[in-house]
Amino acid sequence: MRIGMYGGSFNPPHNGHLYLAEEVGRLAKLDKIIIIPSNISPQKSNNGNIDPVHRINMCKEVFHSPLFEVSDCEISRGGRSYTVNTLTYLREQYTDDELYLFMGSDMLLSFHTWYRYEDILKMCTLCAISRDDDESADKLRNYADTVLSTGRVLIFDIEPIEVSSSEIRENLKSGKSCKGLISEKTEKYIKENKLYGQ
Repeated sequence: MRIGMYGGSFNPPHNGHLYLAEEVGRLAKLDKIIIIPSNISPQKSNNGNIDPVHRINMCKEVFHSPLFEVSDCEISRGGRSYTVNTLTYLREQYTDDELYLFMGSDMLLSFHTWYRYEDILKMCTLCAISRDDDESADKLRNYADTVLSTGRVLIFDIEPIEVSSSEIRENLKSGKSCKGLISEKTEKYIKENKLYGQ
């Protein structure tokens, strides 16, 4: 099988996350995509993250089609969520399958700074999303060839939905509408559990 790995804080998961996951899944011809909410991301501050149980529950609401599986492996492991550790765990579960790691163009261009990035490249193929003109597909391919010296990078030119989790949190806190940004089920869950200042 061809299995995608889509990690992030998902705080909260939104329509942009779902759209990108579905598009990469289609373009990379993936059989399955594992959604992995992080415990503490090495790239981000953990400030503002709500209880991991809520992020897991919301991900299950958003990524509910048979293509997706939501995993709590990083949250259960605790500590900082290093990708190499998660991939090692998944490689033990899926010994004969091909693994594909999702990331944005900004993350790819700093990939050489990641903890044990060479080991990550041995275990999976990177799926990078070219998001704007400054980080064009050609720039990403050149980085993969010259800095990473690997052919294990797929570049997808996908026009993202302009939405961010921080924008949604701000809208919720100030009472603005989140229509079109998150699903109705997610908004209902947030209000019922009094998350993000509700």
